[in-house]
Amino acid sequence: MLIIGARGHAIEVLECLPQALVGANLSFFDDVTPDLEPLLFGRFPVVRSLDQVPELFRRDPAFVLGLGGVQLRHRLAQKFTDLGGILTSVVASSAQVGQYEVTLGAGLNVMHHTLVSNSTFLGEGTLLNAGAAVHHNVTVGKYCELSPGARILGGCQLHDFVMVGANATVFPRLTIGEGARIGAGAVVMHDVPPGATVVGVPGRIVQRPAVLQ
Repeated sequence: MLIIGARGHAIEVLECLPQALVGANLSFFDDVTPDLEPLLFGRFPVVRSLDQVPELFRRDPAFVLGLGGVQLRHRLAQKFTDLGGILTSVVASSAQVGQYEVTLGAGLNVMHHTLVSNSTFLGEGTLLNAGAAVHHNVTVGKYCELSPGARILGGCQLHDFVMVGANATVFPRLTIGEGARIGAGAVVMHDVPPGATVVGVPGRIVQRPAVLQ
């Protein structure tokens, strides 16, 4: 398995992997950070060039996104899929995932102490950071990011590429448009249009997109 990234979030993803996957074939990829040691934690190889990736994927095509940023995660998922990889999810052992009507897309990061309740949908590439909660009848689109402690209450719909800041709360039955950003600690009580930025308690829109595509 290859973890995309070798710092920050990537080392948290490592902690969420089942021990069976933390073996001789686990590597990290980072071609942008100049000061990395060749072995992460003195054990795991760090791949520094895209030219090395196809050979790794011939042995084991699974890769996991180990970084944040909704657009960056999407771009890298496409890039490494094109190189022959298979986008793979990681669900931490301490995550509480409902048993009924739960749909989990490919390439998720469901980190420690998260909640994914019954009758929920998580789209491809979405990241639920530690302590985030997705309550009943919530749909989360592709490549969304919920920061630590973010709470999405029942019946909400988050479209693709939504970012929700740390400890923010989205009230029940709201719709958050594609590409919207919710600031840390915000309490969202109304629908949010695509591309808008919301901050504060109660949440208020501080930036609207000039043109909605």
